[in-house]
Amino acid sequence: MAARWEDDLQGYDVGRFQGEVNEDLLCSICQEVPKDPRLCQHKDHIFCFAHISRHLVQNSQTCPVCRDPLTQETLRRPTGFLKNYWEGLKIKCDHHERGCPDYVRLEHLPKHVEKCGYAPVMCRNEGCDTEINRRDIETHEKDLCQFRMDKCHDCKDIKQNVDQTNVRMAAIERNQHEMKKNVDEIKASQDQMNVQMTAIGSKQDEMKQSINEMREQFERMMIMMNQTFQGNNTNKNNACAMNHAGPVKNQDVIIIGGEYGPGNDNVLNTVEKYNIVDGKSTLLPRLNHPRTASASCVYNNDVLVVGGNDGKVATDKIEVLNMNQHPLRWRIFHSKLPVKFPSHDAIVYQGKLYIIGGYDWNSIYEITLTTPYTAKLLTRMPEARRNHRAELVDGKLFILGGTTSGLSKDALDSVVVYDFIKNEFKPIASLPQPICKMSTVTWGHMIIVVGGVDKNSQVLNDVIMYDTETGRSERLPSMIHKRRGSSAVIMNDVVVVFGGWNEEQAYLNSVESFTIGGDGWKELPGMIEKRYYATAVVKPLRI
Repeated sequence: MAARWEDDLQGYDVGRFQGEVNEDLLCSICQEVPKDPRLCQHKDHIFCFAHISRHLVQNSQTCPVCRDPLTQETLRRPTGFLKNYWEGLKIKCDHHERGCPDYVRLEHLPKHVEKCGYAPVMCRNEGCDTEINRRDIETHEKDLCQFRMDKCHDCKDIKQNVDQTNVRMAAIERNQHEMKKNVDEIKASQDQMNVQMTAIGSKQDEMKQSINEMREQFERMMIMMNQTFQGNNTNKNNACAMNHAGPVKNQDVIIIGGEYGPGNDNVLNTVEKYNIVDGKSTLLPRLNHPRTASASCVYNNDVLVVGGNDGKVATDKIEVLNMNQHPLRWRIFHSKLPVKFPSHDAIVYQGKLYIIGGYDWNSIYEITLTTPYTAKLLTRMPEARRNHRAELVDGKLFILGGTTSGLSKDALDSVVVYDFIKNEFKPIASLPQPICKMSTVTWGHMIIVVGGVDKNSQVLNDVIMYDTETGRSERLPSMIHKRRGSSAVIMNDVVVVFGGWNEEQAYLNSVESFTIGGDGWKELPGMIEKRYYATAVVKPLRI
């Protein structure tokens, strides 16, 4: 009760007011803007009513400034200019830290606070004790709360998806059985060859022929394995993440949005397609809305651009580009995000879109990409993150770095892995240094971390290969240019990085590439536009 009494006594913090407040009109006791102001009877010294009342009861019946006699009965309320001045001061809402942007006249503050949409309210679903902004309570209780009663939707679509999944799993099992049979046959052939090599030293030509045949059979088996599992080993940007060399069949990258200068009016809605072999860029249809600090991923033959902001406000919209559609155009997706997200990351896994961190900094949301397009809060991360990165490796979600506050001084070096089946997080070995505003790609079970910013706000050209199996980090050759807020993709063994920002060159349109196993980065021709905080994916192959 004592703490509450002190809160009631305190005047209004001058930092809450718009513009400067006249220091001569502050409470003489607490030196804040007086709450329910009163004046002493002779010399107009100013006090909060609660402060001066307590002084008169506990200390003496005199003004604490001029020492003239004073009682509660002889205290005066301000009139005229003073009354109009105090009532006309504009003050932040009591719920400003919860997101309310309004300044209101001091005389209207109680009514505004009573009806404010950012006031905290408790979820009314049984078992949930989450505190939500009043304006978001209906969405939370009906759509996001994990204790809500879900409505039954069209079970026919669900059964059809289950049946299709069962058919695909049966096909994979048949292929695995056939591959195991081939492996057993090869092993038997190798055993037989060893016997022949020991017993018959004079038949070298026959043994060489047998070895060549087995080598060809083994190579055919490896091709079958790659074809079977390649569909489940692509990263979020639609690039194959298998650890093997070979020509890049899909040579086009789609780079989306971003910003090209400081200020709210420099956010892009342009999209360009960059061919890494020719080093040429062509413009694609524009987004419906400008976007920066968004995320992108590929689902089937669609490119999804998720959240972000237009330089003024964040968005909860998803835009989709279907590569089979002619003419190409961006359309708004059927479902919105649960909240407006910038500075987050997104992946697609098993037909569902997952939004990690960002605006609702420690949350992971799940959105189904087929009807009825439901959204729910899946879980909360151990710590808040934005400007971080998330990658899917072997069916597990790895979340790396980022910042807890949006500032580089609060950058993280921690890495956590989320198990979708067990619905639990596990901390694993950290990155070599705290880092945020970087880009990442996957290569097999490795995650490659590119550029970013350290705790001292230094822009980096570092490239780190992080082993998700052992937690070890290895430094790869540094990029030619320092980059923060760049975007990156990987094609087979080739990492390509687009745009970003650094102190020397400011906003970048430059492009560079690195072949894993090589000894350095290669400068490629630049993009059409400078792009900072853009997002990029490998263009889906048309079906």
